[in-house]
Amino acid sequence: MKKEYICPPGKKSKVVIEDLSVKFKDNPTLILGFAGIGLLGPIIGNTLVEQIKDLKEIGFITSEMLPPISTFYDGVLKHPFRLYYSQKYNIILGIAEVPFQLPSAYSDLAKTICNWALSDDINIQDVILFQGIPTGGMIEEFKVYYASEHELIKELEEAGIKKVEKGIIVGPEATIINEALTNRLEILILFTPVYQIPTPEGAASLINILNKKFKMNINTSALLEEGKEIKEKMLELAEKTQELQSKQLSEGTKDGYSQYYQ
Repeated sequence: MKKEYICPPGKKSKVVIEDLSVKFKDNPTLILGFAGIGLLGPIIGNTLVEQIKDLKEIGFITSEMLPPISTFYDGVLKHPFRLYYSQKYNIILGIAEVPFQLPSAYSDLAKTICNWALSDDINIQDVILFQGIPTGGMIEEFKVYYASEHELIKELEEAGIKKVEKGIIVGPEATIINEALTNRLEILILFTPVYQIPTPEGAASLINILNKKFKMNINTSALLEEGKEIKEKMLELAEKTQELQSKQLSEGTKDGYSQYYQ
């Protein structure tokens, strides 16, 4: 038996809970990981799934505007936007592994998620989101920053997380925030620098914040090692590119200029 929550306005997306045997504690926290720049959301989400023993898959979120992409792990087909629940930490985790095709899809999706989060039998209060800050060159330190509503600011400052003074949030995270600002959901969005490619080191920094907040012990050493390997490959590529450009410039000085000045 499945239970569906469909947003009244668009009805283009829905939350499907497949496991109705799950008993939610009061006021669970919803953590949403979207496939944005740096792929922070899926990296964080899948790391939590691997290490939190009681994080159980309970359903999925779907939309008519999902791209035609499916995913599978170890030969098992998986929905691209899955929902999990850990009773131990009282967190609901949503992992969206594919970006939506149209920006307009996110508005309908945000209404559906918030409508479900506010329903009597789930009664979510806090929502946590992640967003990468695109950064050029090598990133030496993956600091974490936040933006939130007033109720959460004191807690975050005491944890040593610095606020982002001002900026623009884009993508699905923005639509969730804008929808939540009209209701009683409290939003926390965490930022860290990222490359234009998957950034496991940034994900590790964000997981460290989740470890403190929920008193978890998620090991991030594998992510840090993976990030180190990616950085080494990027440096190697940059060196080769620089060598190639120097060679082309040298050859151009010798041959190219002489073609114009004969």
